[in-house]
Amino acid sequence: MQLAMSTTLPMVLKAAIDLDLLEIIAKAGPAGCKLSPIEIASHLPTKNPDASSIIDRILRVLASHSILTCDLATNEDGHVQRLYGLAPVAKYFLHNDDGISLIPTLTTSTDKYLLGAWYHLREATLEGGATPLVKAYGMDLFELAAKNDEISGKFNNTMGNQTAIIMKKVLEIYKGFEGINQLVDVGGGLGINLKLIVSKYPQIKGINFDLPHVVKDAPHFLGVDHVGGDMFIEVPQGEVIFMKLLKNCYNALPKFGKVVVVELVVPESPMTDIVTKNTLTLDAGLFIVVPGAKERTKEEYEALAKKAGFSTFRLVYRCPWCKREDKGRVRGIGKKSWILNF
Repeated sequence: MQLAMSTTLPMVLKAAIDLDLLEIIAKAGPAGCKLSPIEIASHLPTKNPDASSIIDRILRVLASHSILTCDLATNEDGHVQRLYGLAPVAKYFLHNDDGISLIPTLTTSTDKYLLGAWYHLREATLEGGATPLVKAYGMDLFELAAKNDEISGKFNNTMGNQTAIIMKKVLEIYKGFEGINQLVDVGGGLGINLKLIVSKYPQIKGINFDLPHVVKDAPHFLGVDHVGGDMFIEVPQGEVIFMKLLKNCYNALPKFGKVVVVELVVPESPMTDIVTKNTLTLDAGLFIVVPGAKERTKEEYEALAKKAGFSTFRLVYRCPWCKREDKGRVRGIGKKSWILNF
């Protein structure tokens, strides 16, 4: 039954975020503060007499999935009401300027355009020739984003937030940027990668390379130049190329240059752990929206590197995206990225 109803949770969570329900709880007082649905509804611009009842039904779903906590309290009239607070994982669904929010990821995955593409998966499987998104709208994700500012904003914010989560962990353990003077981030989006890297290694001149409609919205970062172009045609030259997609990089490197890739690695056999589940879920999502895009196994990355002309390939580190506290234990949020050197 849970599998059959699995679309409910993300849509309920999206509604809670759109209504600012988690933000209202977070701003109500110190950590551990709990509010009733009536108290939460009082913060909303609504005259709907049923608002608090609907909010209660939304929040108890989230509490059942350990996103919120819930206590019972008895009113003066003897009625029992639920009081909701934030569970540890809820902090990832709050607006956060420090870049650890998963709100952009949720709003992108539940976007009406992307949801509509899933209805064409059967068609794309049987007929081939195009991804489900192309069959639905005649455009892949990048083409759609170039024409739709809302999609572009959601996608760029998603990548920026995920980048911030990953790079903070990468910079804690990876020392491969030491002694580097120039670094090109291919498909760098809004430049968050380079902002974080250059902040730690200020001697680096960063070149953030992405499609023109992406970099036009990129903010100014000290030590980072934004360059628009198409990585499938040409990549700017640099001492080190940092990227998530390997294409046209070999020719852009000097003799002793290297490519640094931070990516999920697909296991040969589908396991049932949360990391594998999330990796394979993301892989399915890539197939839906971008032609040829996929997560790869170690062997596929190695073959890709050799085909491009690289003589060496190695997995350097495996790092969790971020940590959370849960009943005294430190847990990951369910994704781990590998750092690969070519």
